[in-house]
Amino acid sequence: MCRNVRMSGVVALACLLAMPASESRAEAASCPAQIPLGLTTALTGNLALLGTQARNGVEFAVDEINASGGIAGKKLVLATEDTGASSTDALNAMNRIVDGKPLVIFGSMISPHVFAQTESVTKSETPFVVGATNAKVTAQGSKWLFRTHVHDGQLATLIPEYLIKTLKKSKPGIMAVADDYGLGASKGIQAALAALNVTPVAVTSYAPSDKDMSAQLLEIKDKGADSLILFGRPADVALVMKQMGALGISLTLIGNASTVAQTTLNNLSASEADGAYAIGGMIPQTSTDPKILDWARRVQEKYKVPADNFTVSYYDTVYMLKSIIEKVGCDKTAIRDALAATSDWQGLLIAYKADSAGDLAHTLGIYRNKGKTAELIGPIKEAGY
Repeated sequence: MCRNVRMSGVVALACLLAMPASESRAEAASCPAQIPLGLTTALTGNLALLGTQARNGVEFAVDEINASGGIAGKKLVLATEDTGASSTDALNAMNRIVDGKPLVIFGSMISPHVFAQTESVTKSETPFVVGATNAKVTAQGSKWLFRTHVHDGQLATLIPEYLIKTLKKSKPGIMAVADDYGLGASKGIQAALAALNVTPVAVTSYAPSDKDMSAQLLEIKDKGADSLILFGRPADVALVMKQMGALGISLTLIGNASTVAQTTLNNLSASEADGAYAIGGMIPQTSTDPKILDWARRVQEKYKVPADNFTVSYYDTVYMLKSIIEKVGCDKTAIRDALAATSDWQGLLIAYKADSAGDLAHTLGIYRNKGKTAELIGPIKEAGY
C-alpha cells in the first residue's frame, strides 16, 4: 500500500510515520549510534518569519522519528545554525555546520544564502537539500545539491499563463522584492508575458526592508493596470496588500504562495485578503484531509507559527532521507545517488521526482483567498510532469 503513489493523504501520512519491522534496517544498522544532521536557516533578523519554517519542518520530523525509535534504533541529532539575514553570516553558519561533519545538511529557502554556501558544502561532499526558490540554485553545477520545494522558474511561467489565459487579464503590473529571489522571478515573469504577447504596464520593486510601497502601487494603478503580479515574502506581501486596501486600489492580485500563506493572512483583515490568487507550494491548511489538518494543528501548537508550504517540504525531506538511509545506510555518496534517483516518493501532499538538475518538486497549488481563508482551486504541474 505504501508504494502506491496515488494513495490518499491519510494513507500517505500513515506511511510516513510507520516503520514496518519487516523491511530490513541492515544498512541503517551500520550507521553511528547518533546520526548527525545539520541545518542553517534564518532564525533572527527580517527573514526569521520565513526561516523558522525550515527549522519547524525539519525539527518536527526529527522529533517524530526519534520518538518512534529512530532509524534502526539510531537517533537523529540535529545541529542548527542561525544565518540571520546576511549571506556572509550564512556562509559562516554553514562552515560551522560542516565542521561538525553531518551526514546531510539542510539549507534554507533564502536563495542568496544558499548561493553563498554551495561551494563550501560541495567541497565537503555532503548531500545538501534546500528549499531556496531562485531557479538558478540547482544550476550551479553541484552534484551534491538538491531542492525539494518548487522554484520561481516554475512560477514565472505558470502565474502569467493563469492570469492571462484563465483570469483573462491583459494589462498586468509587476512588483517584486528587490533581491535575487524577487528580481529573478520578475525577470522570468516578464519573459513569460512576452511569450504570451503581453507587455506589463509597469515593472517595479521594493527593498526587503521597505515599509512603504505606496509609490510603486500608485504607479501601477496610474498606468492603467488591470492586475498585479506580486512576488515577495509573507511580511512584505502583507504590507503591500494592506496598502492596496488603504489606497483604494482594486486590482486582481496574483503572486507566489506568500499571498495566501497563513502567516500573511494573520496580518490582514478579511477585506484586505479577499480575492487574491496565488500559485505555489502546497499549503496544508487548504487540505480537506483531517490527518493533514491535524498535522498542521500540531505544528502550530508546538511552534506558535502556522505551518506553510516550506514547513511541508522540509518535513517531507526528512522522511524522504529516512527512507533512503534505511536502504543505503549512512554513506554520503550513496545517499546523494539515491536522492538523484528519487521517483514518485509520496510526501504529505505531493509526490517527489528528481530531474537532472536535482529538483524534486513539480506539483504546485492554485489558491484563492476567501476572506482570510485560503482555498485550493486545484493542483497544477510543471510541463512534462
